[in-house]
Amino acid sequence: MSKNAPKPPPAPDYAAAATAQGTANKEAGLQTAVLSNPNIISPYGNQKVTWSTDPNNPGGSPQATVTQTLTPEAQRTLEAQQQVQTNMANLGLTGIKQAGDILNKPFNANLPDLQTSVGPGKELNYGPSAGMYGLAGSVGAGQYGTASSVDPSKFGTAQGINAEDFGKAQQSIDTSGIAKMPVNAGMTGQAAILNRLSPQIRQSQEALAQDLANQGITPGSEAYNRAMTQQGQQANDLYSQAALQGINLDMSANNQGFGQKMSEANLYNSGMGQNFNQAATAQQMKNQAIGQNFGQAMSAQDQANAAIGQNFGQGVTAQDQANRAIGQNFGQGATSAGLYNGAAAQDLSQRIQQGQFGNTALQQSLAQQLQLRNQPINEITALMNGSQIQNPNFQAYTGANINAAPVYQATQDKGAWAQNAYNQKVGSYNNNMAGLYGLGGAAMKFMPS
Repeated sequence: MSKNAPKPPPAPDYAAAATAQGTANKEAGLQTAVLSNPNIISPYGNQKVTWSTDPNNPGGSPQATVTQTLTPEAQRTLEAQQQVQTNMANLGLTGIKQAGDILNKPFNANLPDLQTSVGPGKELNYGPSAGMYGLAGSVGAGQYGTASSVDPSKFGTAQGINAEDFGKAQQSIDTSGIAKMPVNAGMTGQAAILNRLSPQIRQSQEALAQDLANQGITPGSEAYNRAMTQQGQQANDLYSQAALQGINLDMSANNQGFGQKMSEANLYNSGMGQNFNQAATAQQMKNQAIGQNFGQAMSAQDQANAAIGQNFGQGVTAQDQANRAIGQNFGQGATSAGLYNGAAAQDLSQRIQQGQFGNTALQQSLAQQLQLRNQPINEITALMNGSQIQNPNFQAYTGANINAAPVYQATQDKGAWAQNAYNQKVGSYNNNMAGLYGLGGAAMKFMPS
């Protein structure tokens, strides 16, 4: 076993690794540019990309040159378009000179003034006055008498009857005297039947016990208990039948008493209702007589009021005829004045239309002069906005990067691996040395002092 400590591995050359990484990146970038910019051959022309070394560039990197060549037909089309643009520009120069000559002269339309008035016309006739043909009249409401009414108190007042005078209907009945329903077993009808049945059942039990004793069957034996159980079941059956029979008797008596009380209350209410109906009928006949007398007085008063109304209506009709005559005369005067005013309004409208026609002609003449003045400027604008040269579109130059091989990272990984191997050797060496020291110490203990 070697006692010498292992030597560490040599340190990686990080500077050389970085330089190699930069060289790889540069070569990858150049290769990417070559792959991303192919030479193009199209129906309109060709595009070729070349690279040349320029000593003035930093680092002596190649410089890309893009050369675009049109086909003979496209080249002739481009030259024709350029010639057309040149000729249009020359025409624009000529138009600018003409436009300058026009704009240097002040603009003067030499138009007459606009017509803003139409002059005096016929005077308007404002129609007849309100009282020229008389004023409409009316009829006084009390001129023929005033309608009146009938005092109902003169014939008496209709009345009703007091329901309490005949008593109130019985809404409940007294059930204190009715046979009560059984509440618990052994009451009322049940009690009588059970009291009679109990001695018989007790005698039967005593006779059975004596009979069993005579046969030599002692209490507590299986035969004795079985016989007494059968006797008890028979007694329970008799008690159940007696209880059911007693309940039925009690319910029958209760229903009979309740029915009698209900019949008594209904008979009382029926008699009270008959008395009330007879009193109500008598009062109704009295009220009808009062109503008949009042109706006759109302009929007589209605006839008197109808006569007053007829006289008033006749007066109103006569006054309406007089008022209509006044209205007819006023309407005829108003119609005559309206015809005259219509003729005056028509004359005014015609003179306004004549003035508007003249002003429209002035505006049209001004627009024509402005159009002639602006025509050279419009022509220059059209020439300058004419057909533009359209060149074929080629793929633009594209630069792209490809990640280079990780040379620098590989160098770092190699150094890390060597360091790890060194650390393992050092650990193994230290473990061996510790073992030797342990053995030496143990041997020292057994050596004589």
